Amino acid sequence: MRSSFSLSLLYHAYVYLEFLILACTIYILAPSISSIDIEGQTKTIYLETAPEAHFCPCCGFRMHSRGTKNRKINHPILHDNYKLVLILKQRRWRCTNPDCLYDISDSFKFVSKNRRTTNATDMLIVDAYRNLAESSASISKRFHVSDTYAHDVFDRYVKLDRLPLTDAISVDEVFLDMDDNCKYALVIQDFHTGEPIDLLRSRRMNVTEPYFTSIPPEERNSVKYLISDMYNPYISYVDKYFPNAVPVVDSFHVLQWVTRSIDNYMRQLLKKYKQRDRELQEQLTTDPMHPVQLSISDEVYILQKYRWLILSNQSNIRYHSDPRMDQHFHVLMNTYDYEDWLFRIDSNLKDFRDLKEQYVLFNSRNGGNPIAARTEIDELIVVYKKSSYEMFRDFANLLEKYKDPIINSFIMVEKVGNGKIYDSRLSNGPIESINRKVKDLKRLGRGFRNFEHFRNRFLYATRSAPVLNGVSDYNSVTYFEEDEF
Repeated sequence: MRSSFSLSLLYHAYVYLEFLILACTIYILAPSISSIDIEGQTKTIYLETAPEAHFCPCCGFRMHSRGTKNRKINHPILHDNYKLVLILKQRRWRCTNPDCLYDISDSFKFVSKNRRTTNATDMLIVDAYRNLAESSASISKRFHVSDTYAHDVFDRYVKLDRLPLTDAISVDEVFLDMDDNCKYALVIQDFHTGEPIDLLRSRRMNVTEPYFTSIPPEERNSVKYLISDMYNPYISYVDKYFPNAVPVVDSFHVLQWVTRSIDNYMRQLLKKYKQRDRELQEQLTTDPMHPVQLSISDEVYILQKYRWLILSNQSNIRYHSDPRMDQHFHVLMNTYDYEDWLFRIDSNLKDFRDLKEQYVLFNSRNGGNPIAARTEIDELIVVYKKSSYEMFRDFANLLEKYKDPIINSFIMVEKVGNGKIYDSRLSNGPIESINRKVKDLKRLGRGFRNFEHFRNRFLYATRSAPVLNGVSDYNSVTYFEEDEF
């Protein structure tokens, strides 16, 4: 009995709270609830205002009521899987002056003119766009509106400007391919906070030059560090737009260059052994209709499954010395065994790994000490130039070409994250995570074609506190609205 009473009390408390929220929403004009209907999963509330004496705003004559018209308004404030619909009995008025005959009708602050959803609904829709996992289709379904309506609501209220430049900014491109003029979009990020400053539709000069030159010189002069990869046009931004800045080449991209070179070498090895296996299969096949099926060779198996042992940084590899049964070789093997197999396939791989690791170790040291980093990179360049491998001689030339920007990446600056302020090396790592969000949004949209909408959606979802520029157009409160009958 006590349990039943408690449940009943909770239910009535919930209903009371539900309609208290509704009452707070419709406080202007204080329309009274004339009736409530519940049919299926839809709750319908009928609202109307009491007739009051009104006077014409044009001539001052008394106005008389011409009855009411019903407006069906969607208002999804409920959290019990019910759809809430408001039926507004909107009273209509006409001036009694025969020379005026001004027509007006009651206006409600919680719903804009010619809208079928409340302003609260619009704000809920806009807020839902903060979640990059939500598409316009899923948002519209949740709030019982069309895809087009949800899209238009977002465009109406979200018009975001760029953020001010700081002394450390990162630039990088991301592949969008919306149209011929929007292949690679340019992401600009504040390194200190990780906030996206802006998203440009293209990295081409015809877009970037008018954009950067439009920024006031005093703001551009405040930039001290421009962080990018080794794309030369990005590095040239320093001379063109940021005279007080130094270029910073993210060390990750330098390491990525040598890692890709080794990976390409290993892929060629894999291709060679696959070709060998195909030729052997053809030799053993006597009936073309029934080709001989050979099991995967040892070399192909190792190169396909374990080349990451060469490509990964050794400090990131969790070597296991305890043997485990290998399903291909049918023997007990550990990480060191697989590594030895790779070296037996091609002895150059051990030299590649060791030479690569020299740069990895260099990159892990000297944070905050660019002078020591300069001395060490000079020594590395000498080592790589004397290498018998063309790949590393080319790598030495790369390091020599971008030496100063690479050294600048060892500079430490303050960074904000997780509510803390800490020192961090200059890096393009944060912008890479931003780029992934751009790609996720592109996949979610299944083919965006409106770049401005895409840009605003991306900035709105990734900034910590985006300002809705469109709120000023939220429909100012008026007691009357002009209307045609």
